Amino acid sequence: MSFANFPLLWLFGGRNNIFLWATGWSFASFNIFHRHVARVATVQAIVHSVLYVVMFIQTGKAWRGLSKTYVLWGILGTFVMILLLITSLDRIRIATYELFLIAHVVLSIITLVGCFYHTIVFEGYEYWKYLWPSVVIWVVDRFLRIVRLCYCNLHVSISNERIVEVSTSHMVYDEATDVVRLEVTPGIPSLQPSPGQYYYLYQPFRFTGWESHPFTIGAWSYDIDQTSLAPTTKRKLIKSHDVSHVPLLAGGASDQDYQGNSEGGSSGQEGLLKLKMTFWVRPYDGWTKQLRQQCLSSPDKSSEATILLEGPYGKTFPLWRYESVLIIVGGTGIASAVPYIQDHLRRSVEDWNEGPENEKTRVRDMELVWTTKQAAFIEDVCRRELKGALEREDFRASFYATRDSTASQLPTTLDIHSGRPHLQSLIMSRACDACSAGNSLAILVCGPARMADEARAATHLAMRQGHRSIKFVEESFTW
Repeated sequence: MSFANFPLLWLFGGRNNIFLWATGWSFASFNIFHRHVARVATVQAIVHSVLYVVMFIQTGKAWRGLSKTYVLWGILGTFVMILLLITSLDRIRIATYELFLIAHVVLSIITLVGCFYHTIVFEGYEYWKYLWPSVVIWVVDRFLRIVRLCYCNLHVSISNERIVEVSTSHMVYDEATDVVRLEVTPGIPSLQPSPGQYYYLYQPFRFTGWESHPFTIGAWSYDIDQTSLAPTTKRKLIKSHDVSHVPLLAGGASDQDYQGNSEGGSSGQEGLLKLKMTFWVRPYDGWTKQLRQQCLSSPDKSSEATILLEGPYGKTFPLWRYESVLIIVGGTGIASAVPYIQDHLRRSVEDWNEGPENEKTRVRDMELVWTTKQAAFIEDVCRRELKGALEREDFRASFYATRDSTASQLPTTLDIHSGRPHLQSLIMSRACDACSAGNSLAILVCGPARMADEARAATHLAMRQGHRSIKFVEESFTW
């Protein structure tokens, strides 16, 4: 019975799970299923092992039975499955992600090997039909990861001087914000980011370069690819196009105009603009701490370390179909909010080319509530990515900094409150406003578990009180 859970166990734990596409559910949801299936399979293995030990003892042949090779392999498999559960506990996984990752891969391989040798004594290898699918699922998932890596970071072209283009990156650490701002230019020029997507980041030229870490893409923009243009073309493009007005979000006809024929419809001018993707990395322990150290080792606190992308993963939720939108984020969870805010700006322009996949926004009122430790981080993002949104009448924002004791001490020109917002009263107020106006309300949350739980409970309370036109969406802050 434990073996029968193995295919689901490996499938639900993979990044390229076919059910992700079939159901539209998030990886976080399937990760919960993965953990529960693992617990069930481990309990079944423990029960199986204990009962056989009892049986050997009752027959008076305990030593003879337990010394058999296939029994020892079975005991090893059970013991390793228990170790897998222990090393996957939240505290261990969050505190030492690298240890968790290595232990998970190595112990999973040992488990499969132990199970194969445990059942090798049966004629026809009848139990292997549960084990080989797990191996195939794992191999296919790893292969697709490599395919995504090559797709995002490697581009071969014969249309310009550079035959092979690879991803480049630049990162800067700001002590005031305690955030590493990582900007990656992918090797593939046709990559089209969208809200809700995340990528796994690799730093290959290090001892543990095979490790990957998931990060939500926080923003993106387009820069003129000066190296691929002739001097006359470069002058014309710079003169005729203000890059500051290039849409931050890809997709739709307007982006194709910029990425394609910028000079009278010439198909040879494709790729005039290069995509630049921004990630906000909060340094903790392990790899993120090493990124900070690499920046601090430079006088200007920046580095050109090679970062590779694997993705995209994730799905865009259609916030534009709701009249009112409330976005609640904590810390670097702002990365999930900015793309949706920019998407709202893009869809609300008067000359928006509406189509089946490019609906015009229905949002009349969008509000951002952002809580983080450093006021400097808020000021930095507002000065860059949120500048356009803050100038609009249909967008408002409330900022909270938890590290400073009083709002008057915060070194910023923005109206930033100290402490944390009272989410229950906030959500109830917005739900009442939406209900009285006859509007639908979408609540997007991305932050620490405590914040997400509080927002979820408040939303549930509002729905119980009769505010039914509410949609609660939670973006993963941690795995």
